[in-house]
Amino acid sequence: MEQDYDGIIIGAGHNGMICAGYLAKAGLKILVIERHLEMGGGLDSHEGARSGFWHNIHSNNHRAVSDLMWYRDLKLAEMGQEYIRLPVSVAMMTRDHRAILWYANEPERTAASIGRFSAKDAKAFLEVNKTYAGMAREIFAHEQYAPPLPFARKKALLERSLPGRQYLEWQPYSINDAFSRIFENDAVRGMFSFLSVIRGFETDSPGLGHIAAAAIASGVNTQMAKGTTHKLAHSLHKMLIKAGADMVETAPVARILVENGRAVGVRTADGREFRARKFVASSVNPNQTFLDMVGKDNLAPDFAAKVEKFKYSNTTPLFTLHLALNERLYWKAAEYDPDVNKAFYLIAGLEGLKDIIELYDDANNGRLPRALQLLGAQPAQHDPSQAPPGKCTAFFWQVAPGNLCEAEGGRARWDQIRQDFTDRCYKHLAHYATNLTPANTVASFGMTPIDIERHLPNMVGGDIQVGELSENQILDKRPFPECSQYRTPVPGLYLCGSSTHPGGNITGAPGYNSAGIICRDLGLDPWWKPEDPAAHWEALAKAEAGKK
Repeated sequence: MEQDYDGIIIGAGHNGMICAGYLAKAGLKILVIERHLEMGGGLDSHEGARSGFWHNIHSNNHRAVSDLMWYRDLKLAEMGQEYIRLPVSVAMMTRDHRAILWYANEPERTAASIGRFSAKDAKAFLEVNKTYAGMAREIFAHEQYAPPLPFARKKALLERSLPGRQYLEWQPYSINDAFSRIFENDAVRGMFSFLSVIRGFETDSPGLGHIAAAAIASGVNTQMAKGTTHKLAHSLHKMLIKAGADMVETAPVARILVENGRAVGVRTADGREFRARKFVASSVNPNQTFLDMVGKDNLAPDFAAKVEKFKYSNTTPLFTLHLALNERLYWKAAEYDPDVNKAFYLIAGLEGLKDIIELYDDANNGRLPRALQLLGAQPAQHDPSQAPPGKCTAFFWQVAPGNLCEAEGGRARWDQIRQDFTDRCYKHLAHYATNLTPANTVASFGMTPIDIERHLPNMVGGDIQVGELSENQILDKRPFPECSQYRTPVPGLYLCGSSTHPGGNITGAPGYNSAGIICRDLGLDPWWKPEDPAAHWEALAKAEAGKK
């Protein structure tokens, strides 16, 4: 294997591989280095305790992925990647076996389901869906797939168009407050807010209210990778090999080599060194990148102190109940609405926004949750290839802090209570299902937030967003203002992972955005067409001015 490259990418999660793919296709000689044997990071699927049952360990819902620009640009369909669209995206089942359903891109059907709880909220849902569609499409969507603008500049642009003013109208609120302003029924408020909880947003943080309006207006485009979540990792890997990139597996990076103040390569834990003529890009978190790999001796003291204070979330770590089943689960709430049995995501235990407030209080104080609000799905119901013929798999997440407080026994307690908490989740879920019984259960196992961190050290305490998504760590403040453009204070070193804008989940946006910055910094004309939200928003403003 060669020892000298144009660029080196640290970490072969989906963002690292997307960044590498764009740059390799731009003609650069690229090396991707991964600590694990297999590529993919959160795109991980394991065969469980019983042969033939595949469990997607981290990500499951790849929202709208097959419609995204990087999916098309990198020609992943040609690599054999397939996606399954789920028309019934979410069913929130109440304890008395009623349900609210959110249909993919069918607002009238969603409103009809909401209307069984509140006619006023059904009308409000349709009004927001229609009124803010332009804002979601022209403002919110454009800023996800571009480096974030400084807020003052963005505000000056957005004030000049109707979609922009609508964004600014909602932005100051928290997500919880925004949904409380839109809806009157607590169950309806809770369902919509809880989906933002699961996406990793701090729903009680100011400055995120626009996300609530955009979520309703843009609808849901729930998708799952056919053949397990890990199939996307295989497709990205094949794309990279075809593009001429090199890969090194089972090689944790111990050090980013810095010479004369510039990043010039990496040293792996086994002592191998690889040189980078033009850049190094890290997809791992700021603490690992700057404190462990670069070293404080190569950083300004004030910046090192800022890295040390980077905040990880207490409300995104998840405990997961995994199930291998003789037959798929059916739900008691299907008597209320038969489409519950067709839904992808299922919420069991959430009665309203009040439950989220209690959950956040527990999580932020390092306590185990007093009540359970499981959210999960049955992947093999929708993709039979993920289980033996006639059988099924299921997973259900419960928000729970990885870093338990000392009064709760600390983080080490998770190893002691893994089975007890698995049993607690199983018993809770059985209340909502008609057939979650020992006879129908082939196998079950639990994964704790600390298990997540052990597998992916990037996710400190099990934080799936790799850094809290709150007012002070979002958009042009993520992970820090001086790194918000994917460049770092170390020349030649870039960031391309979930700790950057717009955060975690399977969006590919951090890798896509970083690739555009690197390409331009190297004086290359990108072969693709990176988003330019400022130009787009300026055009909206001019169009509005022209109508006056």
